Amino acid sequence: MMRPNPCALLDLVEAKTPASQRDFVRKAMQSANDVGGRLALANKVLPPLFVPDESAIEADRATDLLVITWYPTTGAGEAALAAREEWADQFRYRTYSTQPIMPFVLKINNAVLFTLGLFNRAATPRYEDQQQLQSLIATADIVQGVGIFEGNWAEQLELSNNQPIWMLNFLEYNEEANFEADVEYASTEPISGAKAYAEYGDRMATSLASVGGRIVWRSTAPKQLSGIDDGRWHEIAIATYPSAKALLTMYARPAYRAAHVYRNAGLARTRLVATQPITEE
Repeated sequence: MMRPNPCALLDLVEAKTPASQRDFVRKAMQSANDVGGRLALANKVLPPLFVPDESAIEADRATDLLVITWYPTTGAGEAALAAREEWADQFRYRTYSTQPIMPFVLKINNAVLFTLGLFNRAATPRYEDQQQLQSLIATADIVQGVGIFEGNWAEQLELSNNQPIWMLNFLEYNEEANFEADVEYASTEPISGAKAYAEYGDRMATSLASVGGRIVWRSTAPKQLSGIDDGRWHEIAIATYPSAKALLTMYARPAYRAAHVYRNAGLARTRLVATQPITEE
């Protein structure tokens, strides 16, 4: 007998005050709990770093909250979504249904990252060392990708307050990897965008581990259920870092910059947003 496939709902919410953010989280969590699901993540959203295209700029700039709820079956997720009709008009948000990667797979991957990190730890600069921070920011501006770069790294450093960040990645793959900007990395035979992105994941693992980063969420086949049409996406992933400084330190590593070529080649569009857990007040 086949086991039912779990599903998740991911919400990008416009909620300007902490009270309205907590209200959305409470209602979404209750709807999930009522059908055997649970709250997986509730994070405030910092200003976007990359938006996928012009049509998404306004909505992405207005987003304040990221919420993910998990369900044991697709039917449970559909029931929770239907229950939201009682309060959905109180908020403005975009909802995506998606298929989460099994937690034990992430645990195995993160165990490997932890081991790699023990032997490849990279030092992050102190906030007092403004010269080194500015150097990292300059490097980060070089390591850009597909989409529209909206980022202000000095702002990200200030707003994140030297606390851990969760980087939300929406990913759309090229049908065929595009190495036009880095021809020397192209293989003799064409490869798919998905394969190029997987190569990026393998090559950047040591750099991610070196700054204490790990993957905390991966899901596939996202389907938008509400909000302004966002186009097609193939995967959603969230990586967490001890701080924005740690992320910038990773960007500065030559091994990461070499790996990043495969990310650019593999992706047609991306959304990249820093988030942090909401706190009780």
